[in-house]
Amino acid sequence: MSNPEELIPIGIDLGSLHARVAIGNIAHHKLPTKGVTVDSRPLPNVISNAQGSRFTLALVGVDKSHTEDGAGEEERHVFGEAARRALARDKKPPISKDPSSMIRQLIQSSSSLGDNGDNKMDEKSKNIAAFFQHLSELACDASSSHPSKLRTVVSVPVGCSPEEQKDIVQSVERGIIEATAARKSQDETKSKKKTKNDTEDNVVIGVISNPAAICIAHGLTEIENEAVNLPDASKPETPSTWTNVLVVDWGASGLTVTHVCRTSSSSGLLSIVSHAKDESCSGIAIVDTLVSHCASMFERKNKVSGVLESAKAHHRLEMACESAVRTLSRAPTTTVTVDGLYEGMDASVPISRPRFDMMINGILRKAETLLSSFTGEGKQYDAVLVAGNVCDMPSATSLIRTKLFPNSSAGRGDVPADEAVAIGCARHAAAILSCDTHSKSNANGDEADATAIEVALCPITIGVCIIETGKENGELDAAISQGAVPMIEFGEPLPANVTKTVNFDDLASSSLAIVQMSRGNEAVRNKFIGKIDGIDTGAKSIEVTVELTAEGSLSLAVNGGESCKLC
Repeated sequence: MSNPEELIPIGIDLGSLHARVAIGNIAHHKLPTKGVTVDSRPLPNVISNAQGSRFTLALVGVDKSHTEDGAGEEERHVFGEAARRALARDKKPPISKDPSSMIRQLIQSSSSLGDNGDNKMDEKSKNIAAFFQHLSELACDASSSHPSKLRTVVSVPVGCSPEEQKDIVQSVERGIIEATAARKSQDETKSKKKTKNDTEDNVVIGVISNPAAICIAHGLTEIENEAVNLPDASKPETPSTWTNVLVVDWGASGLTVTHVCRTSSSSGLLSIVSHAKDESCSGIAIVDTLVSHCASMFERKNKVSGVLESAKAHHRLEMACESAVRTLSRAPTTTVTVDGLYEGMDASVPISRPRFDMMINGILRKAETLLSSFTGEGKQYDAVLVAGNVCDMPSATSLIRTKLFPNSSAGRGDVPADEAVAIGCARHAAAILSCDTHSKSNANGDEADATAIEVALCPITIGVCIIETGKENGELDAAISQGAVPMIEFGEPLPANVTKTVNFDDLASSSLAIVQMSRGNEAVRNKFIGKIDGIDTGAKSIEVTVELTAEGSLSLAVNGGESCKLC
């Protein structure tokens, strides 16, 4: 098994239109300084492709060229904008009209082919693997590492089926393995000796949903082992804690709004309460609106028609409009320019930001309707996090930050909206590698699976409290209700392991106990579980670790000592 310190954590954001890769750093994955409530750790680096862009169009194509001897043709895979230009040369429909060549569409279609489509499925699988091989090679070049050292966390849309998750994982794994094989072949050619095959671990070590990745990017899942004062345990939580977050993911495929909550105040685990999506508000629809406007202005000026019926012209105008939309996010005006767009005539259409906002006003109204459905019935969110290219537009930012959620936190200000998912995946990969939980075999020796699985949840809340000596078997409801501090809360996934530093005044006439807490659950009553023995009566604080397995085994350790099984 590889040394975790030698491994490179990367995060892959496979969007419906663009893909991004971020490289994490295990050394940066440490908890914030005690007392600091804002996560200020360095963010992972989002890498650039050969064209200098920090995103790659999630499109793969095949380019044919003549061999050196001129006797035949050879094929090679092309990616991103090169693949789009290949589609234009072949006079195929633009990706907004026919997205079947996009990577996510290829993954979905390759898993749904029947037995008679084996050859076609093999071709699609090769194209998908070639794309992820391309991304892994970009990561290797940026990190100066070998492909076998890459460990990946990938993101999936909220509500993604386990079958699609599995297909994505297999595609990424195959791409990285092929990159490893290609690099190994090069090394063997140079050194003329065989190199060691270092692929005994999973290359995909995690799959998380887009909302979870966005929360991780903003540091909302990091929990510090803060000291707890038992006599003040009944006081409310500090304002720095959070419970409810709204994640607005507005990208090429549509507007997805997700309500995320934390399972407990002492946990970094996330739970999706509800989510909704409107595909009519997509970034592609916004670009199409600008394409139609520019085509109409070009036809009116040059007294021609049928510009969008030409596949090549449509491709070129679509690329120019995508660039114009990104420019209008930063500048008040821009010009959509295409040389020789149609019948040798150039296109030059000036666009101002107010004019553009007026054109997409209908899309903004639909987005406001969807977002407003999450503001009713006194709903309050501690933070509203945004992701996706559309959220870079000033009109979208004004709608979310100023009109609908003016009082909610925006999270870290240095997390770019369009790169939040990739950054969150890279941070999660670094967290997993720092815990050395990426091995291919689990505790039972079985092969681990990176896709989502059902897990057992804690049926009660387990806490610690001070109980007067001799009253362990007496009436404890008041003592537990008022003075107990929760360690493992109801609903947390199992197994769970929680460590807290507990401060207290005096143990001369009292003892520290592990208790069962009702926490508002009428079906569960407050109950004494066990007493913590061997504590120095002169001590003012101890570190308590409580572990509960999925089988219901409860263990306790004090000050990092040997674990004691309670039940």
